[in-house]
Amino acid sequence: MPRVEERQTMKKGVVVALVLTFGLAAPTLAATKYYVTVDTVGNCSVIEGTPSAGQTPILQTSGYDSEDAADKALAEVRNDTSKCKGVVE
Repeated sequence: MPRVEERQTMKKGVVVALVLTFGLAAPTLAATKYYVTVDTVGNCSVIEGTPSAGQTPILQTSGYDSEDAADKALAEVRNDTSKCKGVVE
């Protein structure tokens, strides 16, 4: 049977391994967001991920949890020319 010091060292090693495993896996577990954006020309579209330069999120600026939800939001404003001059699909 291992001594007390050896068991404590093994426990610490396991804890460190678990922390590293979950710490490295956490970014891949992050949920993908979808955004309804308008570009510099005035065209609206649904994009996956954070809007880049030249794309401004409209409607729910924190993004949507699903592409379907973002598509539904875009469908509601696609004919509103004050928000979208056109739609890029």
